[in-house]
Amino acid sequence: MNKKSKKINKNMIILVLFIIIVVAISVAIKMKNQGNSALASAEEKRIAEEQRIEEEKKKKEEEERIERERKEQEEKAKKEKEKAEEQNATGVIYLTFDDGPSADSTPQILDILKANDIKATFFVLHYSEENEHLIKREQAEGHKIALHGYSHTYSEIYKSADTALNNFMKIQNQVYQTTGEKSNIIRFPGGSSNTVSRKYCPGVMTELTKKVVENGFRYFDWNVDSGDATKPKNSDVVYNNFIKGLKPNRNNVVLMHDFTKNTPTIGALQRVIDYGKQNGYVFRKISDETPMVTHSVNN
Repeated sequence: MNKKSKKINKNMIILVLFIIIVVAISVAIKMKNQGNSALASAEEKRIAEEQRIEEEKKKKEEEERIERERKEQEEKAKKEKEKAEEQNATGVIYLTFDDGPSADSTPQILDILKANDIKATFFVLHYSEENEHLIKREQAEGHKIALHGYSHTYSEIYKSADTALNNFMKIQNQVYQTTGEKSNIIRFPGGSSNTVSRKYCPGVMTELTKKVVENGFRYFDWNVDSGDATKPKNSDVVYNNFIKGLKPNRNNVVLMHDFTKNTPTIGALQRVIDYGKQNGYVFRKISDETPMVTHSVNN
């Protein structure tokens, strides 16, 4: 091979290598650009997704705000309507039921209240898992779930003001676990005027009535006693006690019970409601705005 041929081959090799290098560089640049493009596309997608999530969050918050304002307006209108009704009524009746829930009495009472569109107040005791659905039903149907105590045993709860206060806190916690609402309306077992507590701690009610209020509770006694806790012979006794205790131009807090097999109250309840409506009374449940109705403390 002559020198000229060798030179040509050498030049060809250099050219081929050059071409290979150029192609390799072009491929590398293209791959880099594709990688950068992919990264840019991924970043754009991430930003777009964050914007979408943020927009959905704002939309949800706005919907919740609108719904909250709607409910507030409805509640305001409802209260204004009720206030006007109360001003024109003979008086107000607060039906209250102690010592429940019970598997037999409570559902029957709730059925009667529902049929008459009446809201009441249930002062509940510690309840079993089997009866928890009754608390949920009371809440779902718009009644007030109030507190009567985790225990109703006087010797246990009236050892001191602290034990009595703890008795309310325990049932308050159970109701909260069931309903998600922290009730602060209470009724003392035996009422604030009870004297049985003297046997266990002289002066306990004087201290306790102040202590519960200091701890955010509001307590209610009654000014109409249906007498259903004393085992009346029949529903007529309960009905007549109700009529006898009812008075116009005041808040009538009616003491009744939904303990087991309370047939006298169940039998009288519809007549109680009919009498109230026919005589111009309105029925209400106890709320945070309801003025406390209390007895004189005797211990």
